[in-house]
Amino acid sequence: MNRDRPENNPGDDEEREDLLGLVGGTISCLVGILLGLGGVVLDLLGGSPNISAWAVGAGLGVLGYLLGARRLAVVTVVLCVAALFFGLMASQDLIPGLGPFDHRYPSVR
Repeated sequence: MNRDRPENNPGDDEEREDLLGLVGGTISCLVGILLGLGGVVLDLLGGSPNISAWAVGAGLGVLGYLLGARRLAVVTVVLCVAALFFGLMASQDLIPGLGPFDHRYPSVR
């Protein structure tokens, strides 16, 4: 036995992994929420909808759920899916005040 080395507590490693997973999941969810809200703000300001940002945000929410941030992850996924539907409705002119983004007609000469 090597007495120079301090004894390891087997529970410390598991607690550290849980904490790191929770921190990583929280960061993942916060980035996903920023992607979802940023896309909605961009839609309201007249930019074109960015469906891939909302899908990535929802994916980050799922990753956060797997890493342990359960409640925040559910909020992230719901927000990003709602933002995705909002962007799709705005792009098809279903929301008053926001014009369709993908209906660009060529100019008549």
